[in-house]
Amino acid sequence: MSTRRKPPSKAAKQAAPPNISAISRQYGVSRETVRKIRDHGINLADDAAVTNAIAVSKAKLAAPAAPATDGESYSEARRRRAVADANLAELRAQREAKSLVDAAAVQEFFHSVIIEFRSRLLAMRGDLIHQLHGLSEPGIYKVLDKSFCELLESIATRRPIPK
Repeated sequence: MSTRRKPPSKAAKQAAPPNISAISRQYGVSRETVRKIRDHGINLADDAAVTNAIAVSKAKLAAPAAPATDGESYSEARRRRAVADANLAELRAQREAKSLVDAAAVQEFFHSVIIEFRSRLLAMRGDLIHQLHGLSEPGIYKVLDKSFCELLESIATRRPIPK
């Protein structure tokens, strides 16, 4: 009895699954590509079908990316990105140098100015009633002008927005 194996028959060779590594080397593609082709139901023993599937796969990879909807070229997009990066870097530098003011601080500041203006305007009403009583029209305008100028100057000399 010999220990030598008998070579497989022609029918056994046809029934055996093709070697993925050998096919990938034969066509110059990765084993993953061959697996994907096999998973799509293409018979790896059929040379024409495998060649066609690999050509389609390579064509999909080689197809250019869809152009931008606005017709912008790659160099224009790179330039816009460089400008945007530079603007962001400037903003970061200004924020670190404390030359920018937080938006919430600005909102809070203007909210307090409006509240103060409203309060002083309502308080003026009671004072003006006594000052305007018995005055003629030019005198009324003079008192109102003086009062409103004082009110606006007091608001204008308010402390600046905190940084």
